Amino acid sequence: MDFLLHHEVEVTVVAVRAWGLEVESRDGSRGFVDNTKSPTWPSGDQGALVGTVLRVVVIDDRRNPVRLSALDADLEIAREKRLPGFGHRDRTE
Repeated sequence: MDFLLHHEVEVTVVAVRAWGLEVESRDGSRGFVDNTKSPTWPSGDQGALVGTVLRVVVIDDRRNPVRLSALDADLEIAREKRLPGFGHRDRTE
């Protein structure tokens, strides 16, 4: 699977690191969710997330592993960016 910038995917948390979550898609592709992009950090138990399925968005597809976010705000931003005509202003002035 190719992770594409601004696209959403479901992943499973496979490991917790001090700096974030290692995740894997259904086809085995790996990604990473930095602590600041995890909805349970800093107040939740990150370790309890192992085995949990998260809906994430690709925020950096050029890194290895790709960087993902599970924050609602980032999911909304990505949805807006995927809308037809995003970034093009209506020039009917």
